[in-house]
Amino acid sequence: MYDKSDKRRLYWLIDQYLSCKINENTFCDDFHETLVNEMYYEGLTDIEHKAFSDLSDVSQRFSEYEEDFKLWAGFVTAEELKQKIIETKEKLQEQSPI
Repeated sequence: MYDKSDKRRLYWLIDQYLSCKINENTFCDDFHETLVNEMYYEGLTDIEHKAFSDLSDVSQRFSEYEEDFKLWAGFVTAEELKQKIIETKEKLQEQSPI
């Protein structure tokens, strides 16, 4: 595990989620806490900034409750979140290692 101000923590969280070691709620909470509250997007490459920002937009709209989807169509499902996480990992793999 990495310190919350270390960008490697974002990569680690993606890997933890895709390995089924953490659930959607934990991922979303920790991802947001690290990216927005601890890092303030500092130290990211342009590719990382765009990819993590896009993932942040999706992760903030995740809901596990069916009732939420009846109230607002802007929520995302676990499957939509997972697809965005996979897409983000693929985009980040196109750049040089950390």
